[in-house]
Amino acid sequence: MRSVFRTTIIFVGAMCLQWWWNTHLAYWGAGPQFLLVLTVLVAARRGTVTAMLAGFVWGLYLDVARAELFGASALTLTLIAYGVGVVRRQVDLRAAGPLATMTFIITWAAFLCHGLIGLIFKKSFEWSGPVVIIATPFLNAGAIAVASLLWEIGGER
Repeated sequence: MRSVFRTTIIFVGAMCLQWWWNTHLAYWGAGPQFLLVLTVLVAARRGTVTAMLAGFVWGLYLDVARAELFGASALTLTLIAYGVGVVRRQVDLRAAGPLATMTFIITWAAFLCHGLIGLIFKKSFEWSGPVVIIATPFLNAGAIAVASLLWEIGGER
């Protein structure tokens, strides 16, 4: 019962943190993408299926919050969860260095995936701007280091 409660708190808390940070602390649109970071962390710690489910629901939340190109974030986070789940069999993602590096690379892959989905469905590449493209991978790498530390402190394996 405690595990279900903890998982629910993390799940809903991540959505609230993403909304609050983007509303109050994101400058020029740049800020850590907590839902992407947690999707990578869940894929690295719990496995592909759990991360794909979480990523899909978090992506739907992002799609509703942004109200543009509905379904793109859900598809992107689901694909990211699958990719990280596959990579975790080859690379030890429990260590902070490989996990931060994976998140750094995955952030750019997410921007590219989202842009390509826009190109397919809207006939225009969805571009976030140079500040966001440059700053967000670094912010996400830092966020995953903190999230991983909190995950370990919380006793989750």
